[in-house]
Amino acid sequence: MDNENKAVQPEEAVEPVAEPAEEKKTKKTSKAAELEKKLAAKDEELAALTDQYQRMLAEYANYKRRTEQEKQQIGAYTKADVLTALLTSVDNMEKAIAAPAGEDYKTGVDMVLRQFMEALHKLGLEEIGVEGEPFDPNVHNAVMREDAEDIEQETVTAVFQKGYKIGDRVLRPAMVKVAN
Repeated sequence: MDNENKAVQPEEAVEPVAEPAEEKKTKKTSKAAELEKKLAAKDEELAALTDQYQRMLAEYANYKRRTEQEKQQIGAYTKADVLTALLTSVDNMEKAIAAPAGEDYKTGVDMVLRQFMEALHKLGLEEIGVEGEPFDPNVHNAVMREDAEDIEQETVTAVFQKGYKIGDRVLRPAMVKVAN
């Protein structure tokens, strides 16, 4: 058949070329040297990053310390400003206490209270809680309720203690009575 027509050719055996032992050593040595260079480069990169990290930590610690000192200084300056604004009222209160009792005494105390409140208003203090305004649980503390026919529901009918706020921050809610 067809198999007969085909000539069988012997396969050529390819023998691997044996590298000399010295060449193998040179390749291993050069590869090891290359890996050592890479390792040294990575070590340098790690040292640089570690140094950068440590500097950043030190910088953050310094920043934190500075901001804490600034907060304390601002607090001290704020206290000093508030106390300075109130000293005139304190002086006038002492004068009113030293004055003899009578109508002039009451007038003097009223004037001192007005002066004191003006100083607080200049510092940003606002009164909250007025009779007749709608009840707001954010600025009012309802301690009583009353049935009132001629007053709209949820309206402040009496203020037992004024409330105060600075900006949007409520320092003390107003203690009020509210209509049902």
